[in-house]
Amino acid sequence: MTAASSPSTKNDEARTDVYGIERAYDDEPGAVDKVRERSPFVDHIMRTLDRYGSEGGNQFAAATTYYSVLAIFPLLMLLTAGAATVLASRPDLFQQLQDRITESVSGDLGSTLNEVLETAVDQRGAMFGIGGLTTLWSGLGWMNNLRVGISAMWKIDANEGGTFIQKKLSDLLGLIGLLVALVIAFGVTAAGSSGLTQKVFDWVGIESFPGMNIVIFLVGLVVGLIANFLVFGWLIVILPRTKVPKKSGLMGALIGAVAFEVLKQLSTVIMSSAAGNPAGAVFGPVIVLMVVMYLVWRVVLYVSAWTATTEESLVNAEDVDVPAPAIIRVRNEMKSGPSTGTTLGIGAALGAVGAGLVALLRRK
Repeated sequence: MTAASSPSTKNDEARTDVYGIERAYDDEPGAVDKVRERSPFVDHIMRTLDRYGSEGGNQFAAATTYYSVLAIFPLLMLLTAGAATVLASRPDLFQQLQDRITESVSGDLGSTLNEVLETAVDQRGAMFGIGGLTTLWSGLGWMNNLRVGISAMWKIDANEGGTFIQKKLSDLLGLIGLLVALVIAFGVTAAGSSGLTQKVFDWVGIESFPGMNIVIFLVGLVVGLIANFLVFGWLIVILPRTKVPKKSGLMGALIGAVAFEVLKQLSTVIMSSAAGNPAGAVFGPVIVLMVVMYLVWRVVLYVSAWTATTEESLVNAEDVDVPAPAIIRVRNEMKSGPSTGTTLGIGAALGAVGAGLVALLRRK
């Protein structure tokens, strides 16, 4: 019967560093790892998914959606107050609007709408005050969550550094910049889809030609992509609290522009299908708004994670070269001779005998 061999305590020379310490190592690569090694594109996609999931992308998208919806109603109040101010300065326009409401809506409902319109004009100052304060509060919360989420994709804590006032001023400037970018984007998109291309053809004397509808569609699509590119350029390059590499930032803005255009077309289909039934007509717009906004912010965060994990961005990141963990090998040793307890007992006995002899000598 052969005795079992004891585990080896000798270091693996192939995995021992210059300090004589054996370092831990990864397992052999699996199928996915081999594909990632062969395809840089797949490796980048996997890095993007890992960064998005590890940094809480879904949670940030949900929080940003909440503040986005919350900021819409004060913005609508401000728009209503602005329209009421215009009507108050133009009595003729106000009277025309009331006459149009009376002609279009008969009965008590028409009278109620006119009363609501008169109340809005009379209380436009209060609407400006309430709408402005609530828009400022909800808008700053919206911008803060969005900035923190995008910065998190870069593994940066956007709440670090700066005073409370500095952060709120930065969020306010970011909110104004985002609103300006959105106004420009949707204005350009509206101009491209409002028949402006057809009017341009009419101005130059071109009535029709083969494939004219396709050209008009492509012009509107290109204009929409340019508008989307402006918005995502602001979100991806300007908004994070870090320096974004230009090449990666522009490529990310382009990817986001294409994805955003697909979402806009998808939201139109969802909205039209939701309005086809009574329940959808009542709750559909709000639900569709929340779903579309959630998808939009997920796209923004995914694109941010993609931009943050490009080779260019990873090279610029400050990575500290930390050695791998050391491997500790336990060594069991058997020592011959008396144990520690026996040695201490013998020492105590000898000490007692010596003390007795000293006492006897002193008596003599």
